[in-house]
Amino acid sequence: MTLKIIITTFCVLISYVGFSQDVSFSQPTNSKLYLNPAFTNSRHDPELTMTYRNQWPSMGANYVTSMVTYEQSFINKNNGVGILLINDRSSNGVYSLNGVNLYFSNQQNLNSRLNLKVGLETGYKQNFIDNDKLYFEDSFNGESFSNISSEPFLNGLKSYYLDVGMGILLFNENSYIGLSVNHLNEPNQSLLFGKSRLPMKFGLHGLLITEVNKSSYPKDKVFYIPSFSFTRQGEFTELTVNNNFKNRNLLVGVGFRLVDGYSYRDAFIVNFGVDTDTITFLYGYDFTISPIGPSNGGAHEITTIIKVNRPQPKKRVVIPPCTF
Repeated sequence: MTLKIIITTFCVLISYVGFSQDVSFSQPTNSKLYLNPAFTNSRHDPELTMTYRNQWPSMGANYVTSMVTYEQSFINKNNGVGILLINDRSSNGVYSLNGVNLYFSNQQNLNSRLNLKVGLETGYKQNFIDNDKLYFEDSFNGESFSNISSEPFLNGLKSYYLDVGMGILLFNENSYIGLSVNHLNEPNQSLLFGKSRLPMKFGLHGLLITEVNKSSYPKDKVFYIPSFSFTRQGEFTELTVNNNFKNRNLLVGVGFRLVDGYSYRDAFIVNFGVDTDTITFLYGYDFTISPIGPSNGGAHEITTIIKVNRPQPKKRVVIPPCTF
């Protein structure tokens, strides 16, 4: 009962101030469109990505994010379009976000080694609170809670808004550096009255692929793939670093996440992946190292990528590198 009261108080506060922070992934490169709109059509072939994240499952009020993206080329290989569907449920669905984003990107060769991709994003979002999962003092009959309450704001706490973002990506065959800006229009997400602007989010991210053993046999080659993602939204900052190793179709790695000015440790990350020509499966787990403690169950992050491999054009096109 205590937990329900805490959740209720938390959600009521959210409904008044209208603040929410964007979803965070421990493996940002696995959810490329969400990381940066410029990644749209990064392979120049159709690709379907499904991502599921379950954070703090042992607390009884976990946070679950489900996301599906699809992308492909448009008119020619240099242009790309994509779509993203997201559902983010906080506190077992008391507070939820639904959204659909549309993407467009264009790639240009700056010189023989360097390429530039620019991406645009526009989305339609819905935030809402599920009244049936809220409990108040006047809904307690002495033995149990009901959904009957005289609270004045229980009339469909929902907000709808348009959202705009953009990103750029500089890359070659073995590395990239990207910059993204989300919520350029700082949409009003207030659930009740007045205005509560969603602050812009700035992202800086990069990845590098290097050979560890320099083997002349492709099957024996081992690659070291370090990557980072730094974001700032309002007064909040977050840094996620991953160190992955890949051999043939297998990938393993470790990483960490720091938040709020790097002084606040958050999670130690382990991950592995398996890749085929058409399907990639990746799994990551967060060990909580913050004061919250490991009893919350950490976080599970699962990504499945389905790829369509079309015949390659005679003129080779460079694509941004990723873990696979």
